[in-house]
Amino acid sequence: METAPGLAEISRQWVLSPLWLIAVPAALLWYARNFAAARRNGCPHPAWRFAMFAAGTAVFALAVLSPIASYGRQLLWVDFTGFLLITMIAPPLVLLGAPLTLAFRAAGPSRRATLRRVYRSRFAAVATFPVGTWLTFAVVTYLWQFSSWTELAARNDLARVVQQGSLLIVGLLFWLPGLATDPLRWRMPYPLRALYIFVEMTHKSLFGGMFLSMNTAFHEQFHANAPAWAPAPMTDQRIAILILWIGGNLVFIVALAVLAARWIAYEQRNQRRTDLRLARQQERARRKAAALEQVFSRPL
Repeated sequence: METAPGLAEISRQWVLSPLWLIAVPAALLWYARNFAAARRNGCPHPAWRFAMFAAGTAVFALAVLSPIASYGRQLLWVDFTGFLLITMIAPPLVLLGAPLTLAFRAAGPSRRATLRRVYRSRFAAVATFPVGTWLTFAVVTYLWQFSSWTELAARNDLARVVQQGSLLIVGLLFWLPGLATDPLRWRMPYPLRALYIFVEMTHKSLFGGMFLSMNTAFHEQFHANAPAWAPAPMTDQRIAILILWIGGNLVFIVALAVLAARWIAYEQRNQRRTDLRLARQQERARRKAAALEQVFSRPL
């Protein structure tokens, strides 16, 4: 009977995808150059945002180049681990890097005008409309997870790249309105952002529970090509669903906690501004009253 591969063999199973080997370093290089340019322009970008962007690209690279990508063609739970990394972890980290804001800080006047036209364009408005991003995320992720597209991506290299790229794009679009770290046409207030994320968390939980309760494997062709040492199809399927369900909910909970903290900080800043404005108004009123009192108290 064929035995499961050891750690040494697993560590050698890297996928050298030409597109991602070029795209991931290029994204990091672009960010680093703009980060340095922003500092030269006197508009420094926070270093922690650079760290977030770098972490996001590293997570994506882990999903598409590491043994996760290799064994994801054979084991459904490994494949769904890659899904989790590409759609739920890499996109929010990348967006916390605020790449569009960085581009504005690094650009000159003409380039800023171009960037402003792009993000205010009708296409950008349609592409980032929150209801549309939510629906697109739900539809595309389910198609790649629970349809015959899963088997297609496991067999075909081009389909695999399309799968990974489309999942990254819909992940970025989904998290963009929720985090709102960059300028947006549709900038939701904090309560709506929290509701937006909470609805998706509930939606994923309901579907996760439904698929977990199934008694038949829904990717028969995928499991037919699994190695002899792979777990039973139903065990593999249930582990995969649990990874998406538990891992996804943890990400959503962290995102809601971060939003709550930012919301509280936002309200505190607003309260301080309101208190300062009222204090200034009271000071002006006091000075005006004092001036009038001096006028009317003068002897005739």
